[in-house]
Amino acid sequence: MKALVYCLLCPPHWIKTPPLGLEFIKSYSKKRKIEVKIIDLNILCYKLLGTDKKTWLSLDKKFEENLFFLIKRKYPQIIKNTIKKLKNASLIGFSLYKRNRSFTFSFIEEVKSAYPNKKIVIGGPEVLFMKMRKEDLNNNFSWVIGEGEKSIERILNSSKEEIIIHDELKNLDEIPFCEFNDCNIKFYSSVLPLYSSRGCIRRCKFCAEKFLTLKFRQHSPLYLTEQINFLLNKYKINNFVFQDSLINSNLNWLEEFCTLILRKNLKISWEAQLIVRRDFTKDLARLLKKSGCVNLFIGLESASNKVLKAMNKGFTKEEALAFFKILKKENLHFEVSLITGFPQEEKKDFQETAEFIVKNKRFIPKIAQINPYIDYFSTNYLPSREALIRVKKLISILEREKISHTKSFINNLFYRDEN
Repeated sequence: MKALVYCLLCPPHWIKTPPLGLEFIKSYSKKRKIEVKIIDLNILCYKLLGTDKKTWLSLDKKFEENLFFLIKRKYPQIIKNTIKKLKNASLIGFSLYKRNRSFTFSFIEEVKSAYPNKKIVIGGPEVLFMKMRKEDLNNNFSWVIGEGEKSIERILNSSKEEIIIHDELKNLDEIPFCEFNDCNIKFYSSVLPLYSSRGCIRRCKFCAEKFLTLKFRQHSPLYLTEQINFLLNKYKINNFVFQDSLINSNLNWLEEFCTLILRKNLKISWEAQLIVRRDFTKDLARLLKKSGCVNLFIGLESASNKVLKAMNKGFTKEEALAFFKILKKENLHFEVSLITGFPQEEKKDFQETAEFIVKNKRFIPKIAQINPYIDYFSTNYLPSREALIRVKKLISILEREKISHTKSFINNLFYRDEN
């Protein structure tokens, strides 16, 4: 009999797009003759509760801890019906993030109560953080650190629970196109998610990406444009967002990708994350614009060369400014993020950053994020007092200088009240 696997994303989590990681698992498993069904419990609960987006996306420990019980009390049928669907599952998988931990583990208890012998696997970024914080990885479940495509078949064929670490695909193009058949596309915003790559070519000190993957890999430009064309025809949605860490790891690759979009006459708009590169040219910037790029996200983090070096960012503030000027000249909209309170940041370094932003505001369309430095592998998950003070100072400067910034993404990466 064909194996049946259910993969669930519990709330609260990002609601803009369907869960792409689970979709990759479904597509790959189909090729391996394994049926995977996705249940996005996150979007279903969000729609049921009618909670405003800001509350759903804000870090709030009490909200997260109480959400499962709130849903169970107000809408018990969604819990019961979801568990009922799992009756014939050979394996049940959960995607774990810091914010949906409480709900996920509470829901797993309900599943184990209904089906004590069901095999359960837990993956997602939070599993890595749990291991690094030396938290107990319960031996009643299997655990996956890193990508999950190959792990599903391995766990199905195993007679015991195990911890799988970085069982990675060598060729990303072997994954059949994502279709999003299990998701009601109308529940999300009119944008579809994509990955151009996995991992990152840089090793920023504050970023967890270097631990989540071993090797950097990319889809081919041809695969990616054909995936876009497939989704464009299927859903008539022409807006795409790349959710991987960077799209400009290989400039020849990026040029070929943009050229193929134009050659195939794909009328789309797209946005992605970019790293600062000194070899990025105005011709390439112009090509991005022509191919439909409407927004780019860039991690500046600091304008102190001392701090940038300590962060291992791979560029200087002078190179960042030259990069910004190229994008600005070609009318490419972009947003930058900033981090305050990095361990090597002193008062004069912070002042350098503030002065850089003010002096060059005509070259920076928007500040997307400002957040205090946090050690994501620590148990308290709290920023320093000085880092918080510097965030407030920066906000004050942005408002005084009338510099555009996204208010909902200021101070949004930590819990304000741990009690």
